[in-house]
Amino acid sequence: MFNPVKVTDVTLRDGLEDFVLRHLRLDDLGRLVSLLDRAGFYSLDCWGGSTFYAALTDLKEDPWERLRKMRRALTRTPIQMILRGRMLVGFKPYADDMVRKFVTRAASLGVDIFRVYDNLNDLENMESAINAAKELRKQVEATVLFSLNPHVTNDDYLQLASGLTSTGADVICFNDSFGVINPHQVRTLISTYRRYFNQPLRLHLHNNHQAALTSYQEGVRQGAALVDTTLAALAWSYGPPPVESLMFSLAGSQHDPHIDLDVLGEAGEFLEQLKEKYHYREPSPRKMDDHLGPDYLPGPLKEFIKEELKRRDARDRQRVACKEAHQVWCDLGYPALKGRILEIVGLQAVQNIASARRYETIIPSLQSLIRGKFGRLHSPILLELQSRALAPEDEPPAPLEPEGALRALPGLEKEEDVLTYSLFPEEAEAFFHMRADGARAPAAPAPAPPAPGPYPLAGVLSTPLLNLNHKGEEVWARLDGVGGVRKGKQVLFINIQDHIEEIEVQLVPGEGKSRDYLVTFHGDTYRIRVSKTFPKEQEYTPVFLEINGQMEEFLIKNPAGEKG
Repeated sequence: MFNPVKVTDVTLRDGLEDFVLRHLRLDDLGRLVSLLDRAGFYSLDCWGGSTFYAALTDLKEDPWERLRKMRRALTRTPIQMILRGRMLVGFKPYADDMVRKFVTRAASLGVDIFRVYDNLNDLENMESAINAAKELRKQVEATVLFSLNPHVTNDDYLQLASGLTSTGADVICFNDSFGVINPHQVRTLISTYRRYFNQPLRLHLHNNHQAALTSYQEGVRQGAALVDTTLAALAWSYGPPPVESLMFSLAGSQHDPHIDLDVLGEAGEFLEQLKEKYHYREPSPRKMDDHLGPDYLPGPLKEFIKEELKRRDARDRQRVACKEAHQVWCDLGYPALKGRILEIVGLQAVQNIASARRYETIIPSLQSLIRGKFGRLHSPILLELQSRALAPEDEPPAPLEPEGALRALPGLEKEEDVLTYSLFPEEAEAFFHMRADGARAPAAPAPAPPAPGPYPLAGVLSTPLLNLNHKGEEVWARLDGVGGVRKGKQVLFINIQDHIEEIEVQLVPGEGKSRDYLVTFHGDTYRIRVSKTFPKEQEYTPVFLEINGQMEEFLIKNPAGEKG
């Protein structure tokens, strides 16, 4: 029986983070997303999570405009986003009306599937986002996070899955962001899940221990309907496995997803061109995470501690800081080390080794965590730490509403701007000032010149915006980029109504003013000659093109203020 697994591409959110979050600009998204749209993925997980903050602060771009750009470029593949429950895409809980407005706006701009999780697996923190998406009749994937918590069993995970299905979740996602689950555990968990639940099951596994692909194979055999992968060009040690590897491992089986490998190859080539364009140097391959010993610490937490120690000029204390971080994690009852929780554990560990004794100073975010601001800790924590964190403060903590409610800045008219400001006030205000001044994000480095070819066209092409009318239909087109020379043909990237198309152009050798071009588009080659033009001081300039021997008339709209 043919039962293909559904594959979601998470490259644009969970791919090589240093490149995706800091280099992949708005101008590049249309072309890349258009390619992925043709590959045959179940959905593209390309918005939400860290991408919102990174667009605003690193790329200096409007996150909502990036969503619009991707929605325009996609014609067949649903857009999927990730929500941190009541934290949305931020770092603190927000009021229910804020959650509803954010989900509503994201849905109206094109998000089809909402994946909701909570750092603490707190069902109450997920309910408002799930309910908001369900009211809009959007698909909801509710997520169970894995950790190495010795107090949590498979029954506990299944009980959480049961609670999530009761909220109306359409799909349950088992998420292991540190690759700590092995194929045997996957088989046991999924086979049990399939006995009790009807909702489709998704696996989102990272490859820290080089076991994600094998776990996917075992999970699919046991009944997992969906999996997450990245493109090989942006796969990394701490991310999901490459889709190309999954295709190879399932090829010829009943679960073969039949993703278009030719399109994946094109997307990979385009990403390599972008790396050259931005002079991006890939980081050295990271070693596989240490074996799961008694002092195990996930690689991303080690990286966070390393950067924090570097900031404090204390790099020589990395080993002791990592050992302390494991102890802090243990003291908190081994919560899932994801997002804000990972940062809290790392910061408190560094604070502990810088103090005369452990927990001499409890950082405010750890106090907030123990006091329940981020949700309920489900495992017992160190009693001494708990009693100190819960001791009465000189000033009572601020209530949730003023902190997590919608906030308005005078002059903001767009709903997206109000939401952005409510999430990140300081960063948003700086971005709004930059946008009002007409400034742009730092320009990308100049691309390397294309490889020389027999008929290079890059030097003679300009990039105007053309408005063309052909047989009563009006479209606009623009040359967005010039690639290399492929088999004697110059590669061009043409933006047609916000859809990036790749064409190949070859100048046919000959003499005289009328020159022929061979233009290859979607696999078909056309011989084109500019036959006649009739410049006029009117709105349109008629241009006659001879295409494969047949004359066609195009009307090109003259730019305002110019004569034909």
